Amino acid sequence: MNAPADEPRRSARFGWTSLLLWSTFGLLLEAAHGFKLGLYLDDDLRHSLLRLAHAHGVILSLVVIVYGRSGPAHADGRGARLTGRLLRAGACVIPLGFVLSAVRPHEGDPGLPVLLVPLGAALLIAGLGRVAWASWRGL
Repeated sequence: MNAPADEPRRSARFGWTSLLLWSTFGLLLEAAHGFKLGLYLDDDLRHSLLRLAHAHGVILSLVVIVYGRSGPAHADGRGARLTGRLLRAGACVIPLGFVLSAVRPHEGDPGLPVLLVPLGAALLIAGLGRVAWASWRGL
C-alpha cells in the first residue's frame, strides 16, 4: 500500500490507541486522587507532571487523529509519511518526558527526562509546520 493511502490508517490506529491509553491513565490519576494515595498527592511536582502527561497525551492524540482525517490529503506520498511520523513522535515523546520526570523528582527538579519534552515539541512543531505549509500551498 502506498504512503498517502496508508497514512490515514496509521494515524487513526496510533491516535485512537493513544487516546485510549492516556484517557485510562487519567482515570487512574483520578482514582489515585479519590483514594488519597500519598505517592500521588504528597508530591506537588509529581502531581503536576503526571497531570501534564495526561493532558498532553490526550490532546496530542486528538491532533494525530485530525491529521489522519485531513492532513495526508494535503501532502505527497513521502511528505505525508514524514509528517505523520513527526506528529506521532511528538505525541509520544512529550507526555513520556513528563511521565519519566515524575518517576523520581528531586527537590523541585524534575530531572533529565524532562528534556524529552522540548525534543518532542520540536518534532511536533516540525510536523505541524509541514501540515500548515502544505495547506497554504494547496496540495
